[in-house]
Amino acid sequence: MLEQLLTQQLWLALLAWALSYASDFALTMHTARLYHGGARQHFSFGGSFELTPYYQADVDRLRRWSPRFWLALGLSMVLVALAWVLSVVVLGQPAFFTFLVGALLLRQAAVHLRHLRNLVLFRAVRDTAAVSGQITYARPLVLKLSAAEFAAFGGLFLLLALVTSSWFLLGGAVACCVTAYQHIRLARTAQRKATVSGA
Repeated sequence: MLEQLLTQQLWLALLAWALSYASDFALTMHTARLYHGGARQHFSFGGSFELTPYYQADVDRLRRWSPRFWLALGLSMVLVALAWVLSVVVLGQPAFFTFLVGALLLRQAAVHLRHLRNLVLFRAVRDTAAVSGQITYARPLVLKLSAAEFAAFGGLFLLLALVTSSWFLLGGAVACCVTAYQHIRLARTAQRKATVSGA
């Protein structure tokens, strides 16, 4: 089973995480270019195309080389390796590492599905017959919609975790629900800022 291999073989878990994280960033930059290359004539997201504050500056500038990305990837790889040593070697509790890998990879799976949707949508709007007009989303709404998507994935992974007794799926459920909560908090902050600026 894949989750057992990812737990037993640290190199495989690190490779899966690195590929997932790198493809997330590459797809983010690609969809951002499509957005700035024409899709924003039809869709406006009330601020940065990127929702994660850490990467907003790089994505807004469409930077091909991001020191922030390499720093985050390197640090996360070290932390994953340390978590493996602690849970598998020191404590003899591999389920903790399985939970962590599930949290990392299944949250990324949810993000990748969002990238796929954006790719299809942004490519479709290049055909002027496919979409007309413009939709402007207020920033709080963008974040609330994102939170709802992550909460839905979290609920799905939780249901599957309960059915299969999988620590991997439980990790994905918790990670998606935590991300949903973070986006709800960002939405509330954005709403307060909008209220203050409009007062």
